[in-house]
Amino acid sequence: MGNSFHVQVLSFSNILEIEGARTAEQYTTLLDALEYGDQSGLSDDEKREMCLMSLQDHKPADAAYHVLKHDMSDILRDGQMRNAATEMLDEKLWEEYADSSLHERMFNAGSLLYAAFPGSFPKPDAVRVVLSVTANDARSKALLTPALNESFLARLLADGMDDRAALHRLYHDELVGTSFPNASEVVWIVNTHPLSDDAMQIEVISSGYWLDALMDTESYDSSAYADTAPPARG
Repeated sequence: MGNSFHVQVLSFSNILEIEGARTAEQYTTLLDALEYGDQSGLSDDEKREMCLMSLQDHKPADAAYHVLKHDMSDILRDGQMRNAATEMLDEKLWEEYADSSLHERMFNAGSLLYAAFPGSFPKPDAVRVVLSVTANDARSKALLTPALNESFLARLLADGMDDRAALHRLYHDELVGTSFPNASEVVWIVNTHPLSDDAMQIEVISSGYWLDALMDTESYDSSAYADTAPPARG
């Protein structure tokens, strides 16, 4: 017997930035990279505003390079960052960048750049969807934990989408199989709140590329499951 859930879509909204995506310390280091100067006396909010003003002292593509160098020099080569900085002027790299594991980080970079140059960069359009999920039996209830399994959550979301949705088209085999290693790239941010003994409110933030297919969905039933753990080695 499979799992059984009833899901209600409580809200669906587009967001320009992910709250808390950048810490005060990250604004401090970015200001240092932009050679802002003395930051003593600046509040956290003022550091963000000074970052925006300092970025505006540069051409948009150069500003994008500075942000990418601050955000992604641990994983991208200099040439890759320079290419991406130019591409960001026209493309939503949080949807289109070849390495989808970087989409959330590309969104955070694009969000800051759009705030500084709203006429030069694509408008950020991540999605926040809030679900109420009720388990219909004890086996299903066991999956509704505060630290949700990402493969389970990706399948739960997919069950509310048309078969033509990007999630189904690109990850059909993973959705119906036993292993979904890219699930964490589909769900960027997850917050949970228990509603009752067998129900949980789940907030998911991700790209509209993945979640737009839920825009007009009000409720649905799901048989979502988590990946099958590989057998233990003897």
